[in-house]
Amino acid sequence: MHRMIRNMVNRLTNTTSEAGNSRLPAAKPLLGFYRAGSALVGTGLAVAAAIFAAGLLSGEASAQGYPSSGVSLANYDLAASGFVTPAGMPPIGAPGMMGRSGSPVMPVGYNSYGCDTGGCDTLPMQACMDRMVCGTCGGGGGCSCNGMLGNGGILGKLRSGGTGCLFCRGAGCTACKELPFGYAGSCLASAVSLLRPYEEAGICNQRWYDVSLEALFLDRQIKGTSSSVITQRGSGPTGTPVLSLNDDGLDELEAGVRASVAFIWGVGGNVELTYMGGNEWKEGASAQADVIAANLEGNLYSFLSDFGTIPGAGGFDDTDRSTTQSIEARSRFHSAEFNYRRRTMFPYCRFQSSWLVGLRFMRYDDGLNYSTQGQTRTTVGATTVVQNRFFNADSDTENRLFGPQTGFDFWWNVAPGISLGLGAKGAWVQNDVNRAIQVSANSLATQNVFDGDQRGTILTDLELKGVYRLSHSLTLRGSYYVLAVDDIAFSSMDFQVNQTTTGLTSGNLSFDRLTLQGFTVGAEYMW
Repeated sequence: MHRMIRNMVNRLTNTTSEAGNSRLPAAKPLLGFYRAGSALVGTGLAVAAAIFAAGLLSGEASAQGYPSSGVSLANYDLAASGFVTPAGMPPIGAPGMMGRSGSPVMPVGYNSYGCDTGGCDTLPMQACMDRMVCGTCGGGGGCSCNGMLGNGGILGKLRSGGTGCLFCRGAGCTACKELPFGYAGSCLASAVSLLRPYEEAGICNQRWYDVSLEALFLDRQIKGTSSSVITQRGSGPTGTPVLSLNDDGLDELEAGVRASVAFIWGVGGNVELTYMGGNEWKEGASAQADVIAANLEGNLYSFLSDFGTIPGAGGFDDTDRSTTQSIEARSRFHSAEFNYRRRTMFPYCRFQSSWLVGLRFMRYDDGLNYSTQGQTRTTVGATTVVQNRFFNADSDTENRLFGPQTGFDFWWNVAPGISLGLGAKGAWVQNDVNRAIQVSANSLATQNVFDGDQRGTILTDLELKGVYRLSHSLTLRGSYYVLAVDDIAFSSMDFQVNQTTTGLTSGNLSFDRLTLQGFTVGAEYMW
């Protein structure tokens, strides 16, 4: 055997003559048979090697721009990319029947005329006709499946079939007609199937997003202020309340925004930056006198004079016996967070949770404006004088809260692409309060008072939330959200006007509990 192999090698490297002038010694007949077969195999290998070498050389020349009639190096996928036509096959795009490519082989991951790729811009007329009859739509991601919104889920289902293939899902119109109730039943069943979320990531994918943006709708409630009466019709204890702080209308939902970005920070960890707020409440109410005396005075009396009893009967000349009194309340809310969050997955992937630590800043501004208007007509001899009486007070209070916070969330993975969660956070913050009061009246020079306070308080929020994944990149999210602060300073009319000294004396700051609650609707994006 060793000698036979050696002879095969020699057949490739040595020459022999027909006259038997071989350099090898004479062999027996059986060995001669093996020599003949070895010669044929060796000659074939030599020819193949020569062709391969010539092809490489010519291919290299062709790749460098030199003409060559041999096999081009471009036909060999030396880098194993999968995007090169196999040797011997027509190049992609070669003319064929009806304008279609004549190449029967497409590179891996490429199909210039398929519905399941992003190459539909060059779709020929025949393929478009096929799409209209649902015959060749396929069941994949559909045209533009590589768009920035990703594929799969509802978006993938809507793209996979086009207009005609929306309900057939690639099975063909014949299959649609054969289903129960015919085409109408198929459409109904397939419409329900469109509600299925993106499921390719499975149920064990860890909760994640890169960017989140939501509309935030909140109402505002301050405990213990709604019963404060501002204006009465009639003076003294027999008067009828007609205007109070609960008429300001600030318990209505107002729109804001919540935006968040997340960055990976180690295994299972991330850093989150979140802004929430922009909600502004501004509402007011007014009351009109129902009795106007001959001297043009009305029957509205202010709380500042204890409804016309201080400093004497009839109250203050500026604030009482008015024809119109009104209040206008305003509030603004902003919040910013910097958190580190660590996530964990429970066994069997049905549940997952996370904890966080970070810093919380919140600003809440509260303002209240109170104004009165009235007239008094006096006649001295032949002269009649009408005096305009007015009073205007504006209080603006700023709350700035800052401190550390911690929290958690818990998620139930209902199905791939659908999760429900509960989240809570708590922060110990210091509230720095600044208040400014400005008062002007017909018998009082404009007065300004500035004061403030500082105290610690607790800020908590609770959220019930859910996510529905539309595609690999896009997810819908929504939540019910509640934020509560134990001590917030709010604007009030807690001051006294001394007519004799034309001065203004402010009362103590009013602190009470603030609750903001509402809901969010938005989306997450992951690249």
